[in-house]
Amino acid sequence: MANAALSSMTRMGKYEPFDLQVARGQVYGHSTLSLFGYQPSVGTTSIPVWENATTYTYPVSAAAVTIASSSASDVAPAAVLINGLDANFNPISEVITLTGQTGVVTTKSYLRVNSLFMVGVASGQTSNVGTITAKNSGGTATYAQINAAIGKSQSTIYTVPAGYSFYLDLAEANTSNSYTGSTIVTYSVQATNNVTGVTINVLQQPFVSIYTVNRASEPFVYTEKTDVQWQLKASTGTIAAGIVIAGKLIKNSADAGST
Repeated sequence: MANAALSSMTRMGKYEPFDLQVARGQVYGHSTLSLFGYQPSVGTTSIPVWENATTYTYPVSAAAVTIASSSASDVAPAAVLINGLDANFNPISEVITLTGQTGVVTTKSYLRVNSLFMVGVASGQTSNVGTITAKNSGGTATYAQINAAIGKSQSTIYTVPAGYSFYLDLAEANTSNSYTGSTIVTYSVQATNNVTGVTINVLQQPFVSIYTVNRASEPFVYTEKTDVQWQLKASTGTIAAGIVIAGKLIKNSADAGST
């Protein structure tokens, strides 16, 4: 089936920027990936920038997860799209209709949860009223979260699917830290290769308030089945911080013929 989107090419020429073609889904096996993380209280322990000011615990095996809201107001047609990976690190997803504070168990089993998105809201609402979580069956571990009125998870925790590689183009960290203070912020990237079992700290970079790296001309690659966390910590006190991660998820050549 032909792509029904209008062409962005000029009337006289035939050039359209490659990044735009990827974003429009016009390049087979390529897609853009953007992660947006936010945490208002980053402290002196290095953590991924996500909804909780804590380190992150991954599932040890694929299992169903429970989706629930902290508010009884988040009911049908309120619904959440959960995106994750199965036991073999293949992409899976499903839409869960919310029943307020009563948990709804997914039909699929997730080894990783990469994101949550609101795809429907309760009557009279424009976003989620309560905090929505994806937790293990015992409720002791949170794998993804949507804060109240935000509508999507905001997290710099991502696992590369099987058969794909993630090519990092841009990373940017913005904080509330003052240029005139004594607090130093450390940006670090932790990557665990689930094929080899090796965890490395890819980068450790001190900065004061804002940190940006542009790798568009020489993208840094994270291979399949790699857990990646873009982390921050403050030398003293707490800071508010946000991180933007952007790049391309590209199907590996060995899998180019599969669907």
